[in-house]
Amino acid sequence: MVTKSIIGEEALALGAMMAGVRFVTGYPGTPSKGIFKALQEFSPTLPHPVYFHWATNEKVALELAVGATLAGMPSLVCVKSVGANVLLDALMTVNLTGVPSPLVIALGDDPSAWVSQNEQDSRWLALMSELPLLEPTRIEDAAEIMHAAFQLSAKLNLPVIVRFTRSFALTRKEILKASLQPVTFNHSNSLPSIASGGNAITLHARLQERLKFAEQWTNDFKFNRKKGDSAIVVMAVGPCVEKVGEVLNLLSRQSQRFDAAFLELATSFPLPRRWLLDNLAGKTVALVIEEGMPFVEMQLRALLQEARQPIAVRGKLTGDLPSVGELTLRQIGKALRNFLPMPSEIVNQLPDPQRQQGFTLKFCDGCPYPPFLDQLIRTAQGMGVKLVVSANPGCAIVAIGEPYQLVQIKHSMGGSVNLVASIAKFEHAPNRRYIALVGDSDFFHSAFNGIVNAVWWKAPMGLVILDNGGAAFTGGQPHPGSGFNASNEFTRPIQIERLLSALDIPVQVVSSRDNENLSAAIKWLLDYGDEIRALILREPCPFVPVWTQEGLKPLKTGGKIVGE
Repeated sequence: MVTKSIIGEEALALGAMMAGVRFVTGYPGTPSKGIFKALQEFSPTLPHPVYFHWATNEKVALELAVGATLAGMPSLVCVKSVGANVLLDALMTVNLTGVPSPLVIALGDDPSAWVSQNEQDSRWLALMSELPLLEPTRIEDAAEIMHAAFQLSAKLNLPVIVRFTRSFALTRKEILKASLQPVTFNHSNSLPSIASGGNAITLHARLQERLKFAEQWTNDFKFNRKKGDSAIVVMAVGPCVEKVGEVLNLLSRQSQRFDAAFLELATSFPLPRRWLLDNLAGKTVALVIEEGMPFVEMQLRALLQEARQPIAVRGKLTGDLPSVGELTLRQIGKALRNFLPMPSEIVNQLPDPQRQQGFTLKFCDGCPYPPFLDQLIRTAQGMGVKLVVSANPGCAIVAIGEPYQLVQIKHSMGGSVNLVASIAKFEHAPNRRYIALVGDSDFFHSAFNGIVNAVWWKAPMGLVILDNGGAAFTGGQPHPGSGFNASNEFTRPIQIERLLSALDIPVQVVSSRDNENLSAAIKWLLDYGDEIRALILREPCPFVPVWTQEGLKPLKTGGKIVGE
């Protein structure tokens, strides 16, 4: 038997590759960017080209993928949890129109917000959009489950969502090398592709008919598994299958035995109703173990009530499992102990890693941010003004904590401009300076729309565009201003200052290493008066690739990126 050591994201990428994906897009984020990266590494071995593109944001990515399916290209969109919020607008129409070629959305959630601004459970978007949702259960099954998602998409002519978590994405296992055939589909009648008031009801009815077929498909899905038989049922959902398996393995070493039936659920929506009712018949209690909100637990309660099966459903709603944070092995062990006899001292020895609260991130060695932030603080103090600073997700969040404690407002991508513009407009305190920190990738993602609005609204404020050449926080992926694309090909960089000048915003460009001019440029920015001024701080991140005589490569290859 030939085995391969692989992490979850790589296994999912293998499944997409074997399914025959031809176009891969998305916006860089953790988790999900690892699938994109792995597919890039696998693609040279394929007999056909695979096209890669980091889009300016997630909505653009999904719309590009939908367009690719109209051209007959099986497509994959890689986004993280909060990125799914951005693509929702496009998702709520493509669910109606459908797609003529397979389309899968690889959606990475981040319980405990290890590398995110929240810990949302994105599975609710599947319920809202009425689209099928699969959750890989084991690393060794992940490739085949991703392959199955492409198959289901081809059968239904609908996008299919594959949801996984950060811990699943990073878990490594030895798996058997598999070989699956590319998914076949009949690409015809791709146009028209229209969702509008004139056909929305008809298309919605068709969508719900397709969901009925999807439910029948889930009833026979081989990765929905049952092991053992007992009046007590433990149902592990998606990535929790790995965790429950690990708990049981650790406890079995202590000679613990469990009188329980175990269900593994890989299809969270629609639920395999018949399969569940068959396997829960005659049981007394079912403990649902899932990451995030009680998404399956709530559906299961409704199903059992409808079927008049008197089974007690336990989980997050009953307090057996915590409702916030990523589930740890100890938390799962404690929940199992409520139904199965096991000593507390053994359960308390199970791993219990917690996401510590607080802002402790530090800038990478060689980062261009600190010299600028130090000078910004000194200049404001010298002018006798107080700074009101807003930032977006990315490297600037390091300035929330010590020693800077500079950023006081931070919400979502692109939000820094809008939030500080509104404060500046309504508060307009003469002894305050309202500053929005905007990363260069974030500028193209969504901040530019807010800048246009701020100009139109005449909001007095200062913009700082931190142009370090790429999406540095997530690994240096390119954006339209980087000068290269996802395939490491040269592209003509779109200059941020030209876009700002087109809006009649006064602009200066300076390097954080330019000690002679940096102080004067910051003072000029803070003297914005009743207008908007922009300062572009242009200095490459040492981890972002740049063009050299040896080709495209980062200036620094060792060390850890702050957002990794």
